[in-house]
Amino acid sequence: MNLANISQSCVKCAKCVPSCTIYQINRDEVNSPRGFVDLLGIYDKGKISLDKNLKDIFESCFLCTTCTTLCPQKIDTANMIIKSRIDIANKFGISWYKKAYFYLLKHRKLMDFVFSFAAFGAPCAFKKNDDKLRSRFSLSKFGKRTIFPFAKKSFINKHSNLKKPKNNGNKKVAVFIGCLSNYNYTQVGESLLKILSKLEIDAFIPKQECCGAPAYFTGDIKSVNYLVKKNIALFEGFFDEIDALIIPEATCAAMIMVDWKHSLELESNNKEWIARLERLLPKIHIATEYLYNHTNLIQKLKNKSNQKITYHDPCHAKKVLGIFKEPRELLNNIYDIVEMKECDRCCGFGGVTIQSQKYHLAYNAGIVKAQNIKESGAEIVSAECSACRMQLNNALDNANVNISFKHPLELISEGL
Repeated sequence: MNLANISQSCVKCAKCVPSCTIYQINRDEVNSPRGFVDLLGIYDKGKISLDKNLKDIFESCFLCTTCTTLCPQKIDTANMIIKSRIDIANKFGISWYKKAYFYLLKHRKLMDFVFSFAAFGAPCAFKKNDDKLRSRFSLSKFGKRTIFPFAKKSFINKHSNLKKPKNNGNKKVAVFIGCLSNYNYTQVGESLLKILSKLEIDAFIPKQECCGAPAYFTGDIKSVNYLVKKNIALFEGFFDEIDALIIPEATCAAMIMVDWKHSLELESNNKEWIARLERLLPKIHIATEYLYNHTNLIQKLKNKSNQKITYHDPCHAKKVLGIFKEPRELLNNIYDIVEMKECDRCCGFGGVTIQSQKYHLAYNAGIVKAQNIKESGAEIVSAECSACRMQLNNALDNANVNISFKHPLELISEGL
């Protein structure tokens, strides 16, 4: 990737600037897509060195891709930032706790043990929110942070008995659950299995590894491509026997359907792996898109609820995969949807670095989003992304907004 050549295609129109997540927070032109692109081009030419100041700038991008959707030249600023973060990781190294986390992502059995242990330890380590108004959330707090739940048994382990479906004439799908739905929000996967059962679609949970998104956004390209290749090899073992692989998480779906190829391209000698990946991609779908376009689910959604919901568009769903109509069409048959102001404004999750080293940026982005949700008048906010769920639960709690979060698959399951 020639960053210098890409940066020259920027016409400086500034269409990207007002909607940039980081620029909305600090109003500094340096931390805007136009600023990032200019600096990346100058850096690629060798006119400035990668010091701690430049490192701080490049790590402030939320990678929400809003700028690319608005850019008349379709400059992929996020992909350029990823390239710089690989250089940052090589020069400055990766923090010990990130290395430990990425090590876990590559060792499923160890990760199972650690998260299972966390399920027992978290209630003792973190104080529950005593606010009676929001006691139904059962939120634990650590300072300004809302601690997400831990499942005692992962979704994959709970359903290890679901083997490859027999050839009985039914559609057959595999489920790639994603780490957050596997260890934290297992009700997402349970809801998907219930929906598939109602549709008489046979489902199984194959052996799978993390998609690699946390490591990719941090610049640990070796860990990412290790996971990509391992997953491709696992997928090839069952892909001829299924109609689709369904992913209920926007970040995982975008990572697999778009960024796996980008990641492989960032290292040499991966042409064969790219070809193997491209043979798999036609069968891979984000969950709501598959349910809307490839099943008769919408005909079964007839139980209208009086609850009002608002829908948040995850950046990886709408801006990367172009998915925004499908979840709304499905939910609209059950609930009254009220659109919030700036429904596709980034929630501010931003990845491991933002959450661990620049939490003030995530906090400030989340407060604005929480206000948008509150002003919608909805009782529930929904999004097809558990990273958004973590961030929005945290933002709503910090803003003292009494609105709960549910994944669209949970809402659809309840509607059935």
